[in-house]
Amino acid sequence: MYLEKLLKKDIIMFNSASELITLEHNVDYSPTPVSTDKRRSPGEPTSLSYWQIGATEQYGFTRGPIFKVEFVNLSAVTATHVKIWGLENRDDDAPIYPVAYLSSANAAKGKIEVYLKKFIFCNSAGVLAAPGGAYTVVGYKKKSMPISW
Repeated sequence: MYLEKLLKKDIIMFNSASELITLEHNVDYSPTPVSTDKRRSPGEPTSLSYWQIGATEQYGFTRGPIFKVEFVNLSAVTATHVKIWGLENRDDDAPIYPVAYLSSANAAKGKIEVYLKKFIFCNSAGVLAAPGGAYTVVGYKKKSMPISW
């Protein structure tokens, strides 16, 4: 019984976020190293750097990656599917979810636990499409970078 309580507590701690941010489709949220070494040219290897969450800018204040995505409101979206990449998805082969599945009455279906790279609204073949309306997608972040993802 005691072990079960500990396991439940650890699971709850894993799923708790210290920051929630609003996400946009077709934006790269990958952790990206940013060099602070003035002795080297940009792009050269260095140990003087920090991680930002986003390929082009820092999204949110905490330094941890987005570890869960919640599709809160997709009622005005005209696109039929959502394609979601995890951090280790290196190519275009990523799962495609129907919008109806993510916005169903069961709220758990709208939560995807993944270290997020990016997501796009698309058609059933995975071709990029405009969302077509307002939507709300929330990303969950922790305060620090995990040891591995």
